[in-house]
Amino acid sequence: MVDPVNDAVAGRASRRPHRLPPLNLFRVFDAAARNGSFTTAAEELCVTQSAVSQQIRQLEDLLDVRLFRRLPRRVELTREGNSLASAVRESMALLAHACDRIADPKAPAVLCVNALPSIASRWLVPRLKRFMQLHPQIKVTLLASSDPVDFDRQDIDIAIRWGRGSWPGVRAEPLGRGRLFPVCSPTLLREGPPLTGPQDLTRYTLLQAVNSSLWATWFSAAGAPGLAFDESLFFNDAGLMLDAAVQGQGIALTSHLLVEQDLQSGRLVRPFETEIETEDGYHVLTSPEFSEKPVVAEFRRWIRLEGAQSL
Repeated sequence: MVDPVNDAVAGRASRRPHRLPPLNLFRVFDAAARNGSFTTAAEELCVTQSAVSQQIRQLEDLLDVRLFRRLPRRVELTREGNSLASAVRESMALLAHACDRIADPKAPAVLCVNALPSIASRWLVPRLKRFMQLHPQIKVTLLASSDPVDFDRQDIDIAIRWGRGSWPGVRAEPLGRGRLFPVCSPTLLREGPPLTGPQDLTRYTLLQAVNSSLWATWFSAAGAPGLAFDESLFFNDAGLMLDAAVQGQGIALTSHLLVEQDLQSGRLVRPFETEIETEDGYHVLTSPEFSEKPVVAEFRRWIRLEGAQSL
């Protein structure tokens, strides 16, 4: 005969949750899973490689399952490790959201924006004061960098990059259109050879980005395909290229976002109205897990509006 009391107790026992391993082990596991390396995880966590290895082994022993395959120069998640990594990632995101919700509402919100140097100095900095006036409770840190974006490893909330919007693992929103046109200083236009048509540009120094063929595309759009231009200066930063244009060193091909103030002030002029539309453009990048975080969402809305007004 089945004892109903013992059966009920057994049922409750079977539903009792397993005891969790120490939470710090999951933090170490998450770092190792994201980086595919105990050494890199150790650098991220500011501990030794052996400490990471020992804590991963401890977690595996507690769970009685192998989480990583140890390869010669890296580690690789097992099927069970992949399953746990997804759960840990989601759990940490939920904890972060919960902390945001219960944080002191009077405490200043902090936002870190990482932008390409050119758009940071020429477009974003002149506008940041407006954002800070609208949101005095948000403290903004602006970093200028062209390094690849990794929201998992970098302490940033928003990034601005140039590309086609296909960055893996991020939310990318276009910031204006990728339309390019020539600009130069009014002094160069006034004192240089006459510019009556696109073919006259071969008598000038053309300023362009390294490994770019956009000038050839522009010449085709302007009705002058196949022109040979011998004098060029190449730059790995659009801001430096436009500084050279302001100083009269040549004619640059650029987007409206970068030269809006230069055109308004007269530091630069457009010798031709022909524009080309590229598949690339500036994009606002955020982590999918935190793009709706209040401070991030507010900045996203504001910067998209600023971009639309700049066109």
